[in-house]
Amino acid sequence: MNRAAHGRRTGGKEKVSDMPNADSIQARLAQAASLPETLAAGFDAFEVIRITARNWQDQVPGLFAAFMTAADAAVDGREALTIAPSLPPADGTGHGDTVAAGADAAHAADLLAALAAALRDRLTSAAVVAVLPGDQAACQDAAAAAGRICQLMARGDP
Repeated sequence: MNRAAHGRRTGGKEKVSDMPNADSIQARLAQAASLPETLAAGFDAFEVIRITARNWQDQVPGLFAAFMTAADAAVDGREALTIAPSLPPADGTGHGDTVAAGADAAHAADLLAALAAALRDRLTSAAVVAVLPGDQAACQDAAAAAGRICQLMARGDP
């Protein structure tokens, strides 16, 4: 089952926006006051990472594998969240923006790494407080996917 089955529509558009979107999605993660809000923000964050990585994968041949693999990990994280019993139905607004319009590949990778780190940390915390086993497993699996994205997008930083 995917988020679309919960009512999520991305509108079929993958639009490019300005970099403040990365801050916006990180703020949503940080401000989520409940597990359902965290799951919904996490789902949208993985989708933003997926679209951004796909947009960059063909632009810099030397980073093709890193961006492609990051996009695949974002799909894994997004799909992991779809099994969470507490994932709310989508509001139908979609979140198809990228986070790195106008940036170079290195800056895009940095933005994705930062977003994935925030996502990993938030989902790891959510897994600890989740009551339902399905929510715990979804958060743990999605946090692991976010961790893989961090590793892929890191530029030698520990």
